[in-house]
Amino acid sequence: MFLKGAGAATVAGLAGCSGQSESDGESGGTTMGSSGGESVTIKFWHAMGGDLAQRVDDITNSFEEQNDGVTVETTSRNSYRDNLNATTSAVSSGNPPALSQIFEIGTQLTIDSEAFVPVEDIIPSDRINYDNFLDPVLDFYRVDGKLNSMPFNSSNAIMMYNRDAFEEAGLDPDDPPQTYQGITEASNTLTSEGVVEKGMTFPNHSWFVEGWFAQQDETLVNNENGRSGRATESNLDSDAAQNIFEWWTDLYGQDQYLNPGIEAWGEAQQAFLTQKTGMIVYSTSSIAPMQQGAADNGFELDTAYLPAPNGERTGLPIGGASLWIPKGLSDAQQQAAAELLLFMTQPEQQARWHRGTGYFPVRKEAITQLEDDGFYEENPAFRTAIDQLNETESTTATSGALMGPFPEVRTIIEEGYVSMIQGNTNVSDGLSQMKRDVDETLQSYNDRVE
Repeated sequence: MFLKGAGAATVAGLAGCSGQSESDGESGGTTMGSSGGESVTIKFWHAMGGDLAQRVDDITNSFEEQNDGVTVETTSRNSYRDNLNATTSAVSSGNPPALSQIFEIGTQLTIDSEAFVPVEDIIPSDRINYDNFLDPVLDFYRVDGKLNSMPFNSSNAIMMYNRDAFEEAGLDPDDPPQTYQGITEASNTLTSEGVVEKGMTFPNHSWFVEGWFAQQDETLVNNENGRSGRATESNLDSDAAQNIFEWWTDLYGQDQYLNPGIEAWGEAQQAFLTQKTGMIVYSTSSIAPMQQGAADNGFELDTAYLPAPNGERTGLPIGGASLWIPKGLSDAQQQAAAELLLFMTQPEQQARWHRGTGYFPVRKEAITQLEDDGFYEENPAFRTAIDQLNETESTTATSGALMGPFPEVRTIIEEGYVSMIQGNTNVSDGLSQMKRDVDETLQSYNDRVE
């Protein structure tokens, strides 16, 4: 998952803004084709950039080839936050796209807007078998028993490491560290042997914190992670939070954590691929390009489960994004958008998407196809990601948190870590301040919505 930019959309002004003209506008129009049959154009806004954007275009082009009369115009907003802001603004003005890719932490905000149609309501039940979808994926996007958006690009956090660096430092590349303490010890070995400058890097990103909460089966917020009622308090004063930030600040204090900056995905990637560090915590969505980057830089990359306190792990929540359909579309546009969703989640398309990226196939059948083809035998780094996902227990913690101001909450957590390592506060006081700030943000949002 890649997040760039600051600022976050709010629900203010969105509720009830679901009307839209069925002729012209940002969502495309319905016209008569040259043969006299009806044709429809739909707009698909997404957050993918570079090679990922091209892969999205390849999928939509294949869809057009199989669906005469349907044109899909894709627009890349390059980041989840930018796309969320653009989509909510377009909904407010009555000109939304027919399909929008919204990151997982925008789920509650998007539901609160009341401007989208639950996909479960528009896709005929006889056209899709939800039992064939991966449970951890559906667990996040199914709210109050309703699947509001279609999972498409799902990921979670994983560790990647430099096998060559491990061997050079005398570490066993077939037995990577699984615990916080193991990461610290391996980091010190790597640097003491002069193999790398620092042991570990990863973006200062709350997504990893959320994963480490789930591993300890601790919810990030109250009311069952915001799923049995609106989240009103965070659990940032919990023992789980203390475990995470004590280790993270200690790793920095030992000069073993290369801090690339807040949400600095590219900088962290560069540090690892240029072998300044021997390990990186990153996203499963980038296994394929990271493997290629490692090969281009002369070393072999391998993967391991996300390290956990004491090695005990309940599992991880899903990251990435899902696809939403706004209200106010013409019947033809809504039907075309539904058909595109069905196409994009076909096992063949999901397997194709997984091979080229590392994002999980959201369908069990796609994984079976890949296993039958021998893909995981030839690509064990991908197998690690699937195993980590399959071993996730279904709990309120691993289902992931729901809250309207999630983007702002992430910023508070990320900036809170910076304050700790800059010496402005210790871990306990820093967590107390984080909790106060998050709780105030939750209350402010809830007051606006309610």
